[in-house]
Amino acid sequence: MQTALQVVDCHSEITLNPDMGVHEADVHTVRRWLDAGEALLVDVREAVEVENERVPGALMMPLSLLDGEVFPRLPGLRLVFMCAVGKRSAAATKQLVNHGHSLPINMVGGLGAWKEAGYPTEA
Repeated sequence: MQTALQVVDCHSEITLNPDMGVHEADVHTVRRWLDAGEALLVDVREAVEVENERVPGALMMPLSLLDGEVFPRLPGLRLVFMCAVGKRSAAATKQLVNHGHSLPINMVGGLGAWKEAGYPTEA
């Protein structure tokens, strides 16, 4: 059974997933941050997956190439990671936490949840 602690981050909702050990936000919160220019969305799926469908404006950084030690720190922007369903992005988020990034965030449900919410994708 998954439980989540609710943490309020100023004007947005972020939860801590104790099973995965990462902070998470739902697609609606992430969309709001993106629209306000407050976040960078990083897609950690492999290139072949991203070529088929992606979230407009997301940065592609496959998990297989991600290095949390050298990943840039971007003051003033939330780093939000996504994949197809949320497992690889949780691993990416955890990797950045382990290398001292302050609050990387996993987008719950990944691309599937994004599409289910009716948000745009592109090929």
